[in-house]
Amino acid sequence: MKKCLLSIVAFCCMQTLVAQTKNFDLYVVAEGNFGTPNGDVYKVSRISPAALMTSGPLYQTANSTAGIDVLQDFEVFGDKAVLCGKGVAPVKLAIAGYPSFDSVRTFTTIGGIQCVGKASNTKGYLSPANGGLLQLDLNSNTLNPVNDPSSMLSSYASYMVQANGFMYVAIGSKLVKVDTATSTATATLLPNIGAIAGMEYDAVNNCIWLLGKVSGTSALVRLEPANSDLLQPPVVLTGVSNAAQLRLAQQKLYFLSGKNVHIYNIAAPNIPTTPVYTSLLSGGSFSFAYGKSFTVDPATGDFALASATNFASPSIYEVVDGTTFQRLDSGSVNGRIANELILHTYSMPQPDTLPLPAVYAECGTTLTPPIAHAGGNTITGTTTDPLSYNQQGTFTVTWTFINGYDTAVHSQQVIIDDTTAPVPNLATLPAVQGNCPYTLTPPVASDNCAGNLTGATDSLVFTVGGSYTITWRYDDGHGNTATQTQQLTVDCTTGIPDIAAALPFALYPNPAEDEVILRLEGNTSYAGYRIVLNDMLGRSFSEQAVNAAENRIDLSRCPAGIYFIALRKAGIQQGKAQKIVVR
Repeated sequence: MKKCLLSIVAFCCMQTLVAQTKNFDLYVVAEGNFGTPNGDVYKVSRISPAALMTSGPLYQTANSTAGIDVLQDFEVFGDKAVLCGKGVAPVKLAIAGYPSFDSVRTFTTIGGIQCVGKASNTKGYLSPANGGLLQLDLNSNTLNPVNDPSSMLSSYASYMVQANGFMYVAIGSKLVKVDTATSTATATLLPNIGAIAGMEYDAVNNCIWLLGKVSGTSALVRLEPANSDLLQPPVVLTGVSNAAQLRLAQQKLYFLSGKNVHIYNIAAPNIPTTPVYTSLLSGGSFSFAYGKSFTVDPATGDFALASATNFASPSIYEVVDGTTFQRLDSGSVNGRIANELILHTYSMPQPDTLPLPAVYAECGTTLTPPIAHAGGNTITGTTTDPLSYNQQGTFTVTWTFINGYDTAVHSQQVIIDDTTAPVPNLATLPAVQGNCPYTLTPPVASDNCAGNLTGATDSLVFTVGGSYTITWRYDDGHGNTATQTQQLTVDCTTGIPDIAAALPFALYPNPAEDEVILRLEGNTSYAGYRIVLNDMLGRSFSEQAVNAAENRIDLSRCPAGIYFIALRKAGIQQGKAQKIVVR
């Protein structure tokens, strides 16, 4: 079980004079005493200009257990870390969570491990000290031997890198090529630079850089895996005979010569490579930068060195700015015999454009998070504010950019302002005419935000005859309007004669639904008269003979509206027509 409390180890400043401050994380891998399981990983973190924290041993503290006997190599595989032991204590290989260092699985029956190589976050290769090669599956946390039908893996590996689906394994002065798909050693390559003293994969150029010697002088050779493993002519590092610990960052190759740090610019080759920094750490030629205790942050070019001093606790280190080559920090950890380093330095994220440009939209928008850079790192902004805006107005979005221990906060304006008026679907509305009551059909306009809009006017129904100019208005609700006019002619003539005579009948009920009763008034005889039902346009809906004082008129075929009933005989109407409303 992970223990929440990490041991806080006292920090001893190597030098009081530090040129500048930059936040960083430095992992120091300490080999420990041979025959004693105390090899472990320590972490030094500068989290602010005034705050430095050193913690560890991380594996022992997290698991309340012993460490690794001779922690020979260490590698991070995504959310897991692999600790390789070369000593005699039981644990020879530990798989742990990262960065928690909680134990996932340990191996005790394999031989001592000399070197670990990373093919991906889920696959690695281990080189036992007695030769051969093991494939490590970090999905199942299992080990399987690599097929070696031609006995190419004759000894242990010093370096391993992955390129184009193959693992290139440096054994002495040769490279063994292992197919990662079949886990089989397939070929041997001879770079002809003596014992290989360093190897780095260059993803930008898809090549492998090898460090060795030509005629006693240090040299670099470029291997091109995609070009049938072509070996380019060596680049002789004039004046350097003991180059070691090859590293790659920002298209530059870093290496040590004694306590001097040299840089070879791949894009703009520079020979000779004069030293850019001379380490201030103590330690002889063997204990200084012991093992692999020189590292470069690939994103920033900042680098760190360590010394095993007299091979007793503490191990000492220094962190150096890769641009100014000034010392950022120095100190010590309680781990014995530092033999490997991992460095991440941080700087304040800087958005590509400042101030962050305002985002304008008429109807709505969904924001794309802005990008910032810090060193070689790309940082995407995060926010707790909404990303989508569909309402009119001005909004402020606060973006946070986090790079390690450094956080930058910037604001961005979002302005949603619709300035486009609706556009009528018909540029010119046709004139219309009809009989009263006349109901207008509203026209339609298109709007960039609201879509289809129905026109509005003062009145849609006209019951008085005449000529009208109708003004239609379209309003998108955002302050943008459009108008257009239409001509209307209404005719309210019924076609029924207006005879000013007293009505000879009464109608009820009025309004009516299915039928109405016509009751004759007085004693006058209406023999030969007919009851005529017309609509407002004069169209006849029914006609029937008068045959009683009360006559029932069927209205079931009449749509709801206004009708007129009259008495007629031989084309002569008796009295006025009377209006009846049908519901």
